Amino acid sequence: MNVKGNLITAWMHLLVFHELNRLRVTHEWPIEKILPEKTVLLTKNGSVRSGRFDFLVQTKDKSIGIEVLTRPSQGKLKQKLAYASEVDEFVFVVPKEALEFYKKKDHKIPSRVRPSFFGKEFKSPNLKAWIVDLADGRILKKSVFSKVFNTK
Repeated sequence: MNVKGNLITAWMHLLVFHELNRLRVTHEWPIEKILPEKTVLLTKNGSVRSGRFDFLVQTKDKSIGIEVLTRPSQGKLKQKLAYASEVDEFVFVVPKEALEFYKKKDHKIPSRVRPSFFGKEFKSPNLKAWIVDLADGRILKKSVFSKVFNTK
């Protein structure tokens, strides 16, 4: 697996690859193929352009696109959201420290900081988020995007 980018990017790709293999071995997902760096053609605003999934996972009944983002922003996520139309499920993998202002809080203590929200296009049940702890080298949370982050 050839990863372009810095060491954090390579580390996150390795963690995701190991998690996908764990899901295959334990039969949590009936994975048939794991395709790293899979190129696809995307249609956006009537024009066709080439794009690339970090991982494309094929199961018996669906395809899952996975995008690993080491320094995500709302703009980057919106840009990568165009890939979601090419697959049945789409997963954003982000570090636990990233997008802190958008995360839903576990506790009920009121905060003085007004939460930020992603747009309603992020509310799809087929859009998932995996939160990675880079220090421990494990995936902390896997859930629907709107359960992890505030969405409108």
